Amino acid sequence: MDIIKLGDPLLAEVRGVDLTKPLDDDARAAVNEAFLEHCVLVFRDQELSPADVIAFERIFGEPQIHVTKKYRHPKFDELIVMTNMNKDGEVDAFESRRGLGWHSDMCYLDVPAKATVLHPLEIPEQGGDTLFANMYLALAEMPGELRKKIEGKRGTFRFGGRSKDVQNRLDPADRDKPLIEHPVIRVHPETGRESIFVNPIHTVGIVGMPDDEAVDLLDEIYAWCGQEQFQARHQWRMGDTLIWDNRCTWHSATGDNPLRQRRRFLRGNISGILH
Repeated sequence: MDIIKLGDPLLAEVRGVDLTKPLDDDARAAVNEAFLEHCVLVFRDQELSPADVIAFERIFGEPQIHVTKKYRHPKFDELIVMTNMNKDGEVDAFESRRGLGWHSDMCYLDVPAKATVLHPLEIPEQGGDTLFANMYLALAEMPGELRKKIEGKRGTFRFGGRSKDVQNRLDPADRDKPLIEHPVIRVHPETGRESIFVNPIHTVGIVGMPDDEAVDLLDEIYAWCGQEQFQARHQWRMGDTLIWDNRCTWHSATGDNPLRQRRRFLRGNISGILH
C-alpha cells in the first residue's frame, strides 16, 4: 500500500488496495492512519457495488442513516443516491444545486457524521469537481482577534441552515426540528486537535447572541475559512471512491456542468461520537 499526498492542505490517494476484498488488520490500521492525517482519501479504479460501499464504511464505523428519505437507495437504507436529476430522469436546476456551498455532512444531528463515502455511478465529461477545506488549518492560522471572539461559543444547526426552501423540501415529519448545538471550535475525538465546526450551509446562529450579531460573526468566520490556501480540489474519475472526515473539513460541490450531463453517486455516512 502506498499513500500519495495530492494537496498540501489535505487530500491523499491510497494505492494498492482493492476495496472489493476484505482488508487485514494492518491494512485497516494504515488506511485509518492516513484518513486521520490527510482528512480526505481517494481510492482509484474501484468497481464497487452498493454492498461493497457499505462494507468499506464499516472499516471506519457504523453506517448512519440520512434524514432525507426521498434520496435513499431503494434497496440499501445505509446509502443515498446523490443525483442532479429529478424523478423524470431530467437534469434539474434544484437538484443540480445540491451540495453547493461549504458544509460538513449531518452536523445538524445530536451525533454528527464522522465521515462520508462517495462513489460515482455517472459523471459529466466536464466539471463536477468537489472542493475540500481543512478546518484544522483554518483555525490554526486564524488571527488571534477573531479566535478570541469565538472561544467558548456554541453554534446552532439545522438541515439547510437558514434556507426555508431546503426545509420545505423535507418530508413533513422532518421539518422544523429543534435546533442542535455544537461548539464553534470542536475537539476531534481521535486526534485531539481543534478545528472550526460551524459552516455556511447548516449553521443557523450562535447561542446567546442576537441574530444580527451572530450572522456577522459567522460571516467573518466563513470569509476566513473559505480562503483558497486551506483548500484542495478533487477531479472525479469513474472508479473513484472518496472518504472524508466531517469533523475537521468542509466540502462543496462546484456545480460546473457546462454540458448539463447526468451526475449520480452512491453516498454513505459513518456515525460519529459526541465530543
